[in-house]
Amino acid sequence: MKRTVLVALALAGGADAQAQWRESSYANIGGWQTVQSWCDTPRRMLALSFPKRAASLVTLVQWNTEPGMGGQLTARDWQLGLPDAGAGQIYTPLIPLGQAQDQARRRASNASRDFIHSSNVENTDDPHYRMTHINAYVVPAGRFQCRYVPQATVLAATAKHSVIVWEAQGRVTYASRNRDGTPGIQLTGGAHTASGRERYVWTNAGYEYVLQLGQAAQPGGSLSVLRGRQVLSREELLAYSLSVAK
Repeated sequence: MKRTVLVALALAGGADAQAQWRESSYANIGGWQTVQSWCDTPRRMLALSFPKRAASLVTLVQWNTEPGMGGQLTARDWQLGLPDAGAGQIYTPLIPLGQAQDQARRRASNASRDFIHSSNVENTDDPHYRMTHINAYVVPAGRFQCRYVPQATVLAATAKHSVIVWEAQGRVTYASRNRDGTPGIQLTGGAHTASGRERYVWTNAGYEYVLQLGQAAQPGGSLSVLRGRQVLSREELLAYSLSVAK
C-alpha cells in the first residue's frame, strides 16, 4: 500500500502520462511515523519502517489482529536488501542482521527467503493507479497476501476493521471490512474537509461515521461512530495510506 523506497529503488515505471497522485503511508509502530509500506491481511497486519541509517536497517512490525489479541504488536530489525525487479514485479529482500547480501542470496531460495513483493506497474507513477500494489509480505511467520484497492483514496486498518474510502468527482464513499474479510457497511454521500487533518464524515439512519487522518506533520487517526453527540465507538487506526491529488 505504498511506493516510497520499495518502488523508488526499482525501475521508474512506464506511464505515458504524468503521474497525478501523491501517496503516503503511516503506522503506529511504538509511535506514529511515516512507513515505506504496510500490509493488511485478515488476521495479521505488517509494516516496514524506512531505513534508519546507511546500513539499511529497517524495522518490521506485526500486529496480531486475531480475536482477543487486540492488535498485539511485535517488532524485529532487518537489513533491507537490494530490490530484484523484473516482469513488472519487485522483490525486496529482508536480510537477517549480520548476514551479508551475497550470503543471503546463496543461502536463500526463492521459495523460502524473506522479502516484500510489490508491483513495478501498479503504482502512482502511472496515473491509472491511485495506490501502489504491495502484493505480499513473506516473513518467518508465513506468506501474507495484502489487501489492495487500486483507486482508493484511503486504505486504513484498526484492530477490528479495514476501511476503504473512494473520492472522485465530488463523491465520497466508505466501505468497511471485518477483520475476517467479510463485508461490513458501505456508505455514500460523504463529506471531506481538510484543515491540517483529513476528516471524512458519512451519515446513515441517525448515525454519523467519522474518519480522521493526519498527514506527515501530524500522523495518526481514528474511526468513530456517533449518534447525536454520543460517541458509540472509537477505534484507533494502526496504519493507513492516503493518496491525494498533486
